[in-house]
Amino acid sequence: MNVSYHVFKDYTVRSATAGSDEDIAALQGAEAKRVRRLRYSFVTSVYHSKRKLLYLGATNTGGDILVAFNPSSGKFKSLGFGKWKARRDGDVKIHKGMCLDTDNDRLYFGTATLDPLPKLIGKPGGLLAYCDLRTGLFHSLGRPLEGVFFQSTCWDIERGLVYLFTDRCDFAVYDFRRRVLLCRETMESIPHNSCLDDAGGVWGTYGPGKHGFFRYNGNKRKFEFPKCELPNAMDAANIQYPGAGPIDGMINGGDGYLYIGTALGELCRLDPCRNKIAYLGKPFPTRRLPGLMVGADGFLYVCGGYRPHSYLARYDRERGTFETLGQIRHADGNWIEYAHEIVEAQGGIYALETDNMTRGGYLWECSL
Repeated sequence: MNVSYHVFKDYTVRSATAGSDEDIAALQGAEAKRVRRLRYSFVTSVYHSKRKLLYLGATNTGGDILVAFNPSSGKFKSLGFGKWKARRDGDVKIHKGMCLDTDNDRLYFGTATLDPLPKLIGKPGGLLAYCDLRTGLFHSLGRPLEGVFFQSTCWDIERGLVYLFTDRCDFAVYDFRRRVLLCRETMESIPHNSCLDDAGGVWGTYGPGKHGFFRYNGNKRKFEFPKCELPNAMDAANIQYPGAGPIDGMINGGDGYLYIGTALGELCRLDPCRNKIAYLGKPFPTRRLPGLMVGADGFLYVCGGYRPHSYLARYDRERGTFETLGQIRHADGNWIEYAHEIVEAQGGIYALETDNMTRGGYLWECSL
């Protein structure tokens, strides 16, 4: 595996080493101003095959949180969200769940924040919006929840619904066409991200002492609680952050199954029709498995690990075997500290880096 990386803007923090983007966002004075201008982490992505552009949701305290990358030229371009009048100071991240509506050429997303709880109470919450890629203009879909932002959004374009997983472990359903909040429940557990099954149900976790599954039926507009559990669910909980459930990554595999990476670095397969869980294995020696994607070759690619050992591997779904492709590390000595997501674009696999303790996050390209 050949590894290279692409840099949009970069800044190395001069203060004492921090542990996360939240720590760095709390910096004050002149350094905070430099961080606003120059420090980015990349956390979510979609590839637009017609435009041949990779759209990247970023973390940036200046609010410049949507960037396009051209794999052919290696050049980045800001989409200008930070200058939009509807943006507020707390809108500094698109954490998980950006969605491309190819029929209408729109990019849907919700905003996350780095602000601590005392700054959020009684204030407007996260923004739901879309970018019209034909015009480059942003359009607001509202701020449906006061005082909370969105760790993950899961968009059902067909039904006009967006499922919201908040930084306070709420789950909410919002009809983004009618601008109506359909429900909001505190689940006391939250997946890193979620996805739809083939029947239009969205999956999440509930209960701090259980981290069991719930399924919200988008057709019937009601909750279901399947009797299936992830192996080692309690051990995998609270690793990402307090309150986080065991799910570190989840995708629809296009073969009738949902695939789940856990915070322990384990890969599982969920059969949403039979409510059955299969343990597939642990591809890396380290914890964390947030990066999942189905490649054009049919393999399931998985990416995980943490400081400084992040790996890329693939899983052969027919044979049930893993192949480790290597660490995401460059020959110049740089490595990816924390791979938050992976995406395929024009034959390359790109890993998005976040929460580097000193420098900004890079976009890492892995060629096989």
